[in-house]
Amino acid sequence: MSLKARLRYRFDNIMARGAWSQILLLAAFTVVLVAVATLATAVLQVRPPDDSGKEDSLGRVIWLSLMHAMDPGMIGGDGEGWVFLTIMLILTIGGILVVSALIGVLTQGFGDRMESLRRGRSAVVEQRHTVILGWDRKIFSLLDELAEANRNRRDACVVILADRDKVEMDTEIAEAMGGSKLRIVTRSGSPMSFGDLGLLALGRSRSVIVISPDYHPDGSLVSESEADTRVLKTLLAITKRENDQPGHIVAEIQDLRTAPVARMVAGDRVALVQAGTLISRLLVQSGRQPGLAAVYSELLDFAGVEIYVVAQPQLTGKTFREAVFALGTSNLIGVRTAAGQILLPPPPDRRFEPGDESVVISEDDDRIVLDGATEPPVPVRPDLAPQPAARPERTLILGCSPRLPVVLHELDSYAPDGSETWIVGEGDPQSLITGDFQNMKVTAQTGDVTDRGLLESLGVSGFDHILILSESQGRNQEMADARTTVCLLHLRDIGRRTGGLRVTSEILDIQSRNLAAVGEPDDFIVSNMLVSLMVAQVSETPSLLDVFEELFTAEGYEIYLKPAAAYIVPTEVEFAVVCAAALNQGQVAIGYQLARNAHDPSGFGIVLNPDKRSLVTLGGEDRVIVLAES
Repeated sequence: MSLKARLRYRFDNIMARGAWSQILLLAAFTVVLVAVATLATAVLQVRPPDDSGKEDSLGRVIWLSLMHAMDPGMIGGDGEGWVFLTIMLILTIGGILVVSALIGVLTQGFGDRMESLRRGRSAVVEQRHTVILGWDRKIFSLLDELAEANRNRRDACVVILADRDKVEMDTEIAEAMGGSKLRIVTRSGSPMSFGDLGLLALGRSRSVIVISPDYHPDGSLVSESEADTRVLKTLLAITKRENDQPGHIVAEIQDLRTAPVARMVAGDRVALVQAGTLISRLLVQSGRQPGLAAVYSELLDFAGVEIYVVAQPQLTGKTFREAVFALGTSNLIGVRTAAGQILLPPPPDRRFEPGDESVVISEDDDRIVLDGATEPPVPVRPDLAPQPAARPERTLILGCSPRLPVVLHELDSYAPDGSETWIVGEGDPQSLITGDFQNMKVTAQTGDVTDRGLLESLGVSGFDHILILSESQGRNQEMADARTTVCLLHLRDIGRRTGGLRVTSEILDIQSRNLAAVGEPDDFIVSNMLVSLMVAQVSETPSLLDVFEELFTAEGYEIYLKPAAAYIVPTEVEFAVVCAAALNQGQVAIGYQLARNAHDPSGFGIVLNPDKRSLVTLGGEDRVIVLAES
């Protein structure tokens, strides 16, 4: 290789190293120009005179040469011979080239820096922040909840890393979160990348939330296996950053079978929210009890009452019954033992032991105080009519959804023996019926749930419960929700002519939750927004995951809306009397539903966590919200 080729190769490498290398190269070229010009004036003996008329010193000539190289206007003041002027002219021309190149380098470097900032590739310098890994449409409801949860924290910050353009993320967040005081920082990169995670200061964060994507950027559906694969790889990348570990991790998964692998990867630091199972359980439970969806939304939403797990040493030695009434403005629903076991609720006569924590429903954690009565009231036992034997139920499921198998098995655990379930959906719904059912017979047929003629032929008024599942296969969220809405409108119209229907519909898009505000009284919307609410709650208090798992399973205690006549006679009493009546039946009362407001879509007449000293009149149509086994 020739010398020219080698020099060109080295020059190309220096230029490719970036702005600083280019600036150093220009500086070196300037030094060479000044040195050559100074040497030329010395050899040709054309140094200009100083103020005293003597020949300028070498240092003075170097300074004049540098000024000529940097400022073309300097040449206008030269009054010496043509040889000196020619040397300075050549030096000035070289200086113009250097300065022009320097301006270009600085402009390009500044542009590259701005582009780097636009791409979101700079490191985050934050402390006690919440990190969200991934992007999905439910992220906006998650941000809303985090903003509400951190309302009392000064300079609260959420950092988002997603494989999207930073400008697009900032624009969408600004449109959705206008007016929020929560500071949101976005970075563009892959949550599955070990290097990209280094931008987020994970070791200084409060918590990390790993979102399971539902849809690709082009609107196509992400399969459950692909979504869980992304979550697992993200967890693996987090654990590999040994010196940059977060306090705790909340990860959303779709398939129950993914949980053991996630535990193996991230250990006990990760709280796993099983989104698909959660939505399926909420659909089944809400479909059987009108108003239950509003109860769960209120409990999971930071804006209303919430569930807290708090230490209360002053309760040590008290029985659970005594502790229930010791809290006047909050509702005690369970105990978390020192060993980490959740008792929801414990036996009424179980005493609090050292290290036990209270599971409490309250407006805020600073409201959980012993401001109640020292002695429980004595309830007036109503004359209870014998409960009729459970009769078989008929349930209609409209829509062929990937979550259908979980819905069927959850429904089977609640249905009385001899019940019947019909499934109507596109494709082959029969292929999604897996396993055996103990309490019900399942029948499936293919059909378009938006076809009014098909709905009329099914005799929908003869079913006790109707569930509408979102048919999202091969559709984006808007189209899937549009089909659900059309089906719901047809059912409303049929219900007006047949005396009303009990319908629970699944909505995917967070924006579609506005449908609940204009829905009919017996339409209950259960969407992925509830998953976001639960993830936000667990990210703030990891121990709540065990509480939610207890509430959302068919085994053990769950939330029920039961007739008020089963607890009190129809007269005005303190809510503490209702609580005492419920405890006598092994249940915990947490609120009530007023029948006169049950058709109000804004709250369905639900009142949670009333003051035990407040007076309430519950009639025969009203209901008490309780934790009960059945």
